[in-house]
Amino acid sequence: MRGRRTAFIGTGFMARAMIGGIVGAGVRRPDEIVTVNPVDPEGAAAVTAEYGVIRGEPSDIAPADVVIFAIKPQEFDNAVRMYGEYFTPDKLYLSIMAGIGTERIESAIDGAAVVRLMPNLALSVAKSAVAYAPGKLAGEDDCALTEELFSVMGKIYRVSEDMISVVTAVSGSGPAYFCLLAEEMAAAAVEAGMDPEVAEALATQTLVGTAAILENTGVPAAELRRRVTSKKGTTEAALVAMADSGFGEAVKRGVEAAKNRSDELSRS
Repeated sequence: MRGRRTAFIGTGFMARAMIGGIVGAGVRRPDEIVTVNPVDPEGAAAVTAEYGVIRGEPSDIAPADVVIFAIKPQEFDNAVRMYGEYFTPDKLYLSIMAGIGTERIESAIDGAAVVRLMPNLALSVAKSAVAYAPGKLAGEDDCALTEELFSVMGKIYRVSEDMISVVTAVSGSGPAYFCLLAEEMAAAAVEAGMDPEVAEALATQTLVGTAAILENTGVPAAELRRRVTSKKGTTEAALVAMADSGFGEAVKRGVEAAKNRSDELSRS
């Protein structure tokens, strides 16, 4: 089993959310986490001030047992150039970089155990939907460690790597779909004469409450929809109108477009 020393490459929003979740849940102590981000010293300083973690130098990556790539995919090659001498095969490498497969990281760090993850925005409130795919050298202990770190930030599921683009399209991009739905619901209410602030609050709370029911009861979404749809009632009228307008097809096309784009990024 690997040790507890954890290095974060990057200190952006997702890194901060992960650090906050890990430290807040007691999975790692602040002195067991080091952050490295020379291109954003202010961000690194802010993370240290907020969570008490160590603001490190590149050489501080060397003693780490786990290295987490929390940077944009286009920054990966530069990170390898800057820190490559400290990327040794005895560590576990976790990556949330969209579009970069485990093979690419394995080829850059010979002999490395790599796990690719796709979390979403809700990391920041410990409600994330996270999927992970182990690379060819990542063992069961590495998968268990990945689940230990990320289960405190939501729910985590193991998938094959060829499903990561689907995960990206469904849960990675999914928060934007829900936000769009909330926007359109509120806009329709405003068009009907409602105060904008009230309309937005009602739309948001409706989504929040429904999500809580789905999570806490375990009732499938399709079944819950059937339960709240009275025959010849207002909900049925709305759902029929939405179906006639191509709502379901629009969602499917959106998910497909996101998946295809994820596949393109993986090939580039």
